[in-house]
Amino acid sequence: MKTDFKLDQLLANGETRNTEFKRMLASKDGVGDRRAKLIAQLKLITSEGPGQFVVGIEDIHGKNWEVYGLTAEEVENSKTVLKKLCKEAGIDILEQTHYSTDKGIVASFTVARVITPMVPETVGMNLVGRVNSGKTTLAGVLIQGQLDNGSGQARALLLTYPQELKRGQTADLHVAFAAINRQGKFMAMQAPLDKSKRARILDQAHRIITIFDAPGHKEYAKTMIRSVLGASAQYSMILVPCLDEYKLSVAEVQRSGIRRLDDITREHLLLVSNQELPFVVVINKVDDCDEHRRDHVRNLVFETIKEIGHVPLRITSEDDIPIICREIAHRVIVPVYEVSCVTGEGLDLLRETLVQLPSRIPDERIEKPAFAYIDKVYRGIRGTNIVITGTVQEGIFKPGQSILTGPDKDGRFMQGRIGSIEVFKKRVERVKAGDVFGFDLKRLPPEKIRRGQIICDKDADVKAVNTFESTIIVTRHPTRIRQGYEPVFHSATIQQPVIYEHIFNKEYLVVGDVARVRMVFKKGPEMLRIGDRIVTREANTRCIGTVTKLVH
Repeated sequence: MKTDFKLDQLLANGETRNTEFKRMLASKDGVGDRRAKLIAQLKLITSEGPGQFVVGIEDIHGKNWEVYGLTAEEVENSKTVLKKLCKEAGIDILEQTHYSTDKGIVASFTVARVITPMVPETVGMNLVGRVNSGKTTLAGVLIQGQLDNGSGQARALLLTYPQELKRGQTADLHVAFAAINRQGKFMAMQAPLDKSKRARILDQAHRIITIFDAPGHKEYAKTMIRSVLGASAQYSMILVPCLDEYKLSVAEVQRSGIRRLDDITREHLLLVSNQELPFVVVINKVDDCDEHRRDHVRNLVFETIKEIGHVPLRITSEDDIPIICREIAHRVIVPVYEVSCVTGEGLDLLRETLVQLPSRIPDERIEKPAFAYIDKVYRGIRGTNIVITGTVQEGIFKPGQSILTGPDKDGRFMQGRIGSIEVFKKRVERVKAGDVFGFDLKRLPPEKIRRGQIICDKDADVKAVNTFESTIIVTRHPTRIRQGYEPVFHSATIQQPVIYEHIFNKEYLVVGDVARVRMVFKKGPEMLRIGDRIVTREANTRCIGTVTKLVH
């Protein structure tokens, strides 16, 4: 039998996750259970990108595939039914290919999910808190619309790595979204990992709350810092576990006689405040605490917020929410909520605040040239060159756009092109400032792409630097910092060692000191901009600050 070489390959590969064979489609296939089954098959083969729906092939018990062949009229009838099914499934027919054989025609249709023009209004929210503060559980409750059972049920669907499932704790930065409809109500998503259900929710959403959930363990401190500095969120939410915080503060009083919040919680408050992000505080797991312990933790939270220059406001009714939404952008008021994901206490107030919080992406940020930092890099995904993810900081990115990315180890920037764009694994026509993204980059060597590089318009005037100056404040250090100190540097998604080459006007630094420092990257140049927020860390040492000068 005479067949085309490409058809031979198609038959040899057989049915796969993105390929479906049928003898033909008839009018009866467009109704009843048969219709529902075919729509499900179409959604499956397009769940990870374009798929192939082929008619004129006989499926022999799902193990062998032989040419059946159709007449031209049968092909057209099959196409008519397929178009109807695709319309109901939210799928486009991108391309049609015919293969002529001795038995008749085999027709292959390339199908793909309908591309969403753009992402709905987005509000980015960083979740920050010590280990076991309930960040992932709270995210799960907001996304799924149901309370936790007290044993971690709500968080289970958001943990994706084996070590996370084993420990019941986050080990990496996770990005998820909670959807809000036009009526201002959260849209429950019962299966957050189901791609088709997630895409449907995204299509129907009027606004999405993008949630950046970072781990709270000390060993994952760099990931938490990367989330705060690199996610470009519009707000932060600091979680304080009520009972744990009470026990830690009581132990601190017994040890040192000092009444204060735990060091980690204080550091989170300082780090977020230094970012000049509006933030809220959630005293979580209040179902574990009696009123005395609640009052103790509440007072410590209020005292600490005042110490770092803000005004705490306890949220107890819906009348408080319009005040918060009007004033929070000024970064003076810090709303404080008391919440239980088990009993539901305080959740309605928190949800209503998220519904009403204004987006903080001004038009001028969208009108600037496109700019973003690379957060994660994926190589070896079938049908792609290299996939990167991150959050757009400025401007708009579109498929087909020519871009620069870098710097490489020599400080140079490479030119490439964006092949396609996805948001939460749904293809979109563009992403703007504040949106998370997944780009399939073309014309770039995959081995030269890494976290911490930038991606920007091809005409952007960008330069890499090895040396720069920053104004810093030492927030944690057991002894003294001297010239030659070598911590790890963080800014946006950049992470690499630096040397404190020179400390201006001081012999050494201790906790509380503010200084101007000249730093040098150890491994190679990076792209920095004046005003970038930075953190340097090493063991229990933390310094936070701002880039003030670039030495090109």
